Amino acid sequence: MTERKNGKDGKRIGLIILSVLVAIYLIGTIIFSNIALPGTYLNGKDISYASKKEALESAPDDFSLTINARSDKSLKINPSDIDYNAEVPSDAKIDQNPFTWPSALFGNKKENFDFDYKVSYDKDKLDKVIDNSSLMSNVTEPKNAKIAMKNGEFYIEDEVPGNKVDKEKLKKAVIDNINTKSNELDLDDSYYVNPEVTSKSKQIKDALLDAQKLKDMSIKFNFNGFDLKLEGDSLLDLFDMNDVGPELNYDKVYEYAKYLASETDTYGKNRKFNATGIGEIVVGPGVYGFKLDVEGMVDKIYEQVNSRKSGVIEPVYSNIAYVRTDDGGDIGDTYVEVDISRQHLWFYKDGNLIVESDLVSGRPVDGWASNVGVGQIVNKVANTKLRGLNFDGQTSYETPVSYWMPIGWDGEGFHDAPWRSAFGGNIYLTKGSHGCYNLPPSVAGALFKNVDYVTPVVVYESSTNNSPGMAY
Repeated sequence: MTERKNGKDGKRIGLIILSVLVAIYLIGTIIFSNIALPGTYLNGKDISYASKKEALESAPDDFSLTINARSDKSLKINPSDIDYNAEVPSDAKIDQNPFTWPSALFGNKKENFDFDYKVSYDKDKLDKVIDNSSLMSNVTEPKNAKIAMKNGEFYIEDEVPGNKVDKEKLKKAVIDNINTKSNELDLDDSYYVNPEVTSKSKQIKDALLDAQKLKDMSIKFNFNGFDLKLEGDSLLDLFDMNDVGPELNYDKVYEYAKYLASETDTYGKNRKFNATGIGEIVVGPGVYGFKLDVEGMVDKIYEQVNSRKSGVIEPVYSNIAYVRTDDGGDIGDTYVEVDISRQHLWFYKDGNLIVESDLVSGRPVDGWASNVGVGQIVNKVANTKLRGLNFDGQTSYETPVSYWMPIGWDGEGFHDAPWRSAFGGNIYLTKGSHGCYNLPPSVAGALFKNVDYVTPVVVYESSTNNSPGMAY
């Protein structure tokens, strides 16, 4: 009896529980007919338990875009900022089976509904929002890695990434996110103007190896009498550092070549000279002397330095002298010497006196005096005619000579004067030449035979002061 009663009670309880569960299930089914099941996403946004109708209608208004950038910068774009509007497609529907709500509730399944809204916005306002944002202010420009030098050592200075956003790429990404209703945009490296050369670039590593070769270079210049070298700091000072390493600066190289000229040129400078029978005197300049070709030296320096090899550079001259002495001078033991005051000439070759003679120089009246300075044997011409103006400045003369040796650009030179019977003394004061140096024919012939081209001709006045300086 008791057992039968207990059995009936158990069945009754089971029916009650079942009825409750069925009721709950049916109620859930009714509820989830209008609201979204758990794990439901609308265009990427979780709308679980939300009214399907309201979720669809409010989705366009629920848009905002947050942009995260370098340097802790960010930008949030709200719908009102750009007059954003999105229309729900007429066929948009969140179609779910409400009878599956238990599995959705207790499961871990996600279901996403994507709809293409008809989106519109004000492009000009979008441009202004971007332009006026922190993303576009306080910009740090990117910088390439470069070769730098400290304490005489080259090293790679790291690049600077900066935070300069590529506006066109950013704008395109923002538009894409607006159209897809994405709410967040993280700007990776592709959205920035990045350095083209980094510390890991092969280009910069090769540049470092190239730069390090400069430290060991030594360039010598073959100037007799001068110990001039281009190395160490003086070499490195000719370079500018750019993104790909040290690069020769033309202006600096040019200035260095000018420095070499200032140190070694003898052209256009006064000289100390050991005058025969007198001793040391100072003689002014003329057409004789070494004059460095500055631009030619620039080319030589570029060629040698760019080879990254030590070496010796042969000087390039625009004017060359007969000899470069051990003390850097240009008058050795071969030269022609003329003292206008003593009206005398000496010709020394390799230290030996070859020719010595009295002469007659230009008459020191009305501008006919011979010029002083250091000239050179510019040319040697046999059997020619000399032409010029007579002392009256009106009529001209034509005089045949056997030997003609000009010594500069003034029209002056050595030649034979067979019409004269006497030379030296004070003849030149009243019966001097038109500026040339008249010599006895035998003396002129001996000089012509033994003197070489470019031999220096030193002309001075030891006790008088009538002559102007040579042109040069």
